Amino acid sequence: MKILKVLIVLFIAVVFPITTMGNAAPTNSGYNYQLYKNFENFGILIFPKDRIFTGLGEYIKAIGFNPVESGQAVMRFGLKNENQSLMMPESVQKKHSMDRFIILQVIANDNMLVGIFDPEWGLTLPGPTFNLDGIKENISKTLNLFREHLKKRETKRYHPDKPERARLLTKNAAIIIDETSHFISKLH
Repeated sequence: MKILKVLIVLFIAVVFPITTMGNAAPTNSGYNYQLYKNFENFGILIFPKDRIFTGLGEYIKAIGFNPVESGQAVMRFGLKNENQSLMMPESVQKKHSMDRFIILQVIANDNMLVGIFDPEWGLTLPGPTFNLDGIKENISKTLNLFREHLKKRETKRYHPDKPERARLLTKNAAIIIDETSHFISKLH
């Protein structure tokens, strides 16, 4: 009987800390994050904030993301408890109405690990590391997937390296206005 009690106490002493350790989310990770947001309420979260290098910061701003908040990163699970990563607190996510965002963890030599947070996909953590060129290629693809998923069309920006496109658009707009006004005058 004594042996049984000792085994039960040992079992509880060993199993209880292990199960609570798996659910623990440290409040103080030691990393600060920088959160960027665009007009579509998509976000890019980068941590550690002090490792954001010039090329990355310039690229994020060039694609229409503005810094909105920074603070202490916390460990969070995805919506389906499938993965976990450091990111902004849930209250910050709700404050900015941000359902879809990309997480970038800057590691050595300006390489990055990527995470994608989406309400339907959960938290996706691809394995490989990416350099800035790989990030540029994959961020645009991911944003287009977010837009496609929301049935939003991609917003085209004026590119100075393609002025013929801008001229073509203005020329077509004039033709469309002419034809529309001609069509409306026939109705009366």
